[in-house]
Amino acid sequence: MTPEALWNRYAAIWSLDADAREPEMLACLADDVTYCDPNGAIAGRAGLSAYMAGFKESMPGGRFKILSVLHHNDRSLARWALRQDERVLQAGTSFGVISDGRLGAITGFFDPLAAQHDE
Repeated sequence: MTPEALWNRYAAIWSLDADAREPEMLACLADDVTYCDPNGAIAGRAGLSAYMAGFKESMPGGRFKILSVLHHNDRSLARWALRQDERVLQAGTSFGVISDGRLGAITGFFDPLAAQHDE
């Protein structure tokens, strides 16, 4: 899977129900995945799945769209927008380490100014 395809597949996981989320997480995320954003740090797929469930509940209809991906030497940077309907609610960038075709460490950065401009 290309880095672009991996980031797009990972972004879609955030909007899935629990039953659909689990197999996608297995396919996209390393066994020892870590996740960090301005809200805190999480270790493991179970913790990240719970965090994603909370996102889905608090943001009905919210979808992440990957805008661009830069990648080299198993390091990857994805620029994204969080959309609800056609509005951009948040924009940001996520950094990830890719190992064996799966994301093993993800760090998300939120850009408060970018959300003011529809992408």
